[in-house]
Amino acid sequence: MEKFGERIRKLRQERGLTTHEMAEKLGISRNTLTNWERGTKEIYGIKLLEEMAEILEVPLKILLSGEKEISVENNPVIKNLSERVSRLEQILIKNL
Repeated sequence: MEKFGERIRKLRQERGLTTHEMAEKLGISRNTLTNWERGTKEIYGIKLLEEMAEILEVPLKILLSGEKEISVENNPVIKNLSERVSRLEQILIKNL
């Protein structure tokens, strides 16, 4: 199974973005992005959320979307992660 950091790197490269460009768009340091891609540091909580989605047998996007079982608006951690995932998706889609 491909790791989250590997997916980020692959998608970033497919869209022709450098680590500097993507980090700048996300408002993080290039080193932080590089660490995420290499798997030396994980995005806070992403591993736990991936495991939850797998256990619950739902896509991570549904887990974060706030459908009936989970309210994104009432959970600041999930809301923050959801916003970051959305920004990452927008950056990657925009650069197709």
